[in-house]
Amino acid sequence: MSERRKLEEMSWTQIKAATDNGQKTVIAAAGSMEQHGPHLPIQTDTLLGTFLVDAICERVPGMLRGPTIPFGVSTHHMKFAGTITLDEACFKEVVRQYVESLAAHGFETVFLIPSHGGNFGPLGQLEQETGGSIGGARFHAYSDLMGFVSVLNGVADSDGITPAEAGVHAGEAETSLVLAAHEDLVEMDYAIEGYVGAFGDEEITRLFRDGMTALTDNGILGDSRPATRERGFVYRDTMAEFLVDWIRERMP
Repeated sequence: MSERRKLEEMSWTQIKAATDNGQKTVIAAAGSMEQHGPHLPIQTDTLLGTFLVDAICERVPGMLRGPTIPFGVSTHHMKFAGTITLDEACFKEVVRQYVESLAAHGFETVFLIPSHGGNFGPLGQLEQETGGSIGGARFHAYSDLMGFVSVLNGVADSDGITPAEAGVHAGEAETSLVLAAHEDLVEMDYAIEGYVGAFGDEEITRLFRDGMTALTDNGILGDSRPATRERGFVYRDTMAEFLVDWIRERMP
């Protein structure tokens, strides 16, 4: 973004001037700090959340971008080294206080976009529990995990990548996205195939109940080997356009 619209890069006086001038909408991502196979960093979801939300912010004039929440609900990844998790209650409280803080400074609308699968459900619950209002600010959270995945699968299919290869965790899709966002952090020499079997309601239940190792020993759901940096930008831009439409339907 050419103009300064990232809150963490702004001074308090710049932020106050922005709200005084009517810039009272913030969008932020809710990421995680968890394993992403042997080839991607544990900050993958946090990096990609920022990458996506920056692209959304560029497409919505006047919107400011809040700092990405770097921790999420990652209990199902705890058998892999380095994962840091919050339980659902703690995560929802972090989000609630985050939004309350923004509301206290004059922001009137806050959009939260999850970039980690374990955050979709709790964010949807929080919006329901609060009636979409926190601290006097309107609160909107995107919570349709399978809708999110279907957009990514559409991009993959147009390039001959199957949904099983694209995957939902550290597969071709996320690997391509990290190549686009931070190519220097991807170890493609260690990119391998993970779980590429059926992934429906039964598998999702097993994953959240028994942990990732119920489906994969290497932490990957998908096949990371076909990933390309170019496709990563297509994934990002397609998802950004999809979410911009969702946001505009909810703008005051």
